[in-house]
This record gives sequence, C-alpha cells and structure tokens, in this order.
Amino acid sequence: LDKLAAEFRRVRFPHCKVPLFSAHQMGTCRMGSDPRSSVVQPSCESWELSGLYVIDASTFPTSSGTNPMITTYGIAHMAAQGIKRKMTPSATPS
Repeated sequence: LDKLAAEFRRVRFPHCKVPLFSAHQMGTCRMGSDPRSSVVQPSCESWELSGLYVIDASTFPTSSGTNPMITTYGIAHMAAQGIKRKMTPSATPS
C-alpha cells in the first residue's frame, strides 16, 4: 500500500479530486424464451448448463438507460422464488 501511495504522489495523482463513476452492464446475458436469441431462460437459468443461474442486470434485453437497481432486485427475487420451489421437496400424500 505504501508503494502505491508513493506512486500516486510521484505522478501527482490529485488527492480527493478524481471523478468516480460506474457502469451497469446490461443485456450481456439476455433473458428470453428462445435459446437461439438468449443466454438464460425466463427463470434466469442458463440454457446450456442446468443449475447455472445469472441473476443481475445482464439478463436485461438491452440497457434500460436508467439505474437498474429496482428491476435487478425484482429479477433476483423472481429467480430466488423459482429456485426455492425447485429445491423444496413436493409434499407426499399420506
């Protein structure tokens, strides 16, 4: 860490004056009903590898142009409920 700080000082990296930003990657693992045009099923499970789930904004069909947080939470909740249903043993008749 000391070496990194020394390098910042050497190149005159401005202290507390660097703009920060982030990018939301959306649409890189598109969700869809056709494996020819999407990476994951509507359940967020991969078409190619059973049990592999992609649960983030990359499942969007394209960039939303706005912060994807709430929609991503919704997708995560939907996928978690589906996984929970798959993992819950069916009730057996007595």
